[in-house]
Amino acid sequence: MPTEARLICVNRQSAVRNTLLLHAIAESVLIQMEYTMYKRILVALDGSPSAQRALREAVGLAQLSDGVIEALCVVDRGKWPTEADARVIAGREPGGAAHDPAASALAEARKLFEDTGVRGTVRTIDAYAEHVSAVLARAADECEADLIVMGTHGRRGVQRFLLGSVAESLARSTDIPVLIVRHDSSS
Repeated sequence: MPTEARLICVNRQSAVRNTLLLHAIAESVLIQMEYTMYKRILVALDGSPSAQRALREAVGLAQLSDGVIEALCVVDRGKWPTEADARVIAGREPGGAAHDPAASALAEARKLFEDTGVRGTVRTIDAYAEHVSAVLARAADECEADLIVMGTHGRRGVQRFLLGSVAESLARSTDIPVLIVRHDSSS
């Protein structure tokens, strides 16, 4: 009889230990799930339909995780700024946002942030002849992004060989997860 009582006691302790272990695992999973939610999302914009779709995806993720978005447009005006470039950067170029694809893309992002209630900022960075993927990787590091979202044009063959893929280059050069969104031309 004492052996049975001892087994029952061991089983009870095991059950209690297993229950505590399951609770600890459940708490760990919840903490890990909270940690993996994207709190800071960098989205790269270039005015293309795929970039617009990437922005909508980033907004959806930010709504789910109560995250903040930094919408970024990288422009390349050459290695050294000229006087005309200084006017564009300062926003004094005649024609305004209607003639500046970066300003238009960022204005759309601002409006989407307001319409959806998502917290976000927008900015333009000049690459000064540096590769766009390097500029995006550095910006993501600076803002401590948990995720980078960007569109891809889906070039293939000779076009891809000649023009390269910013999305692919970025995905290879950063440790931050990159969500690459392709534009669905049927929609």
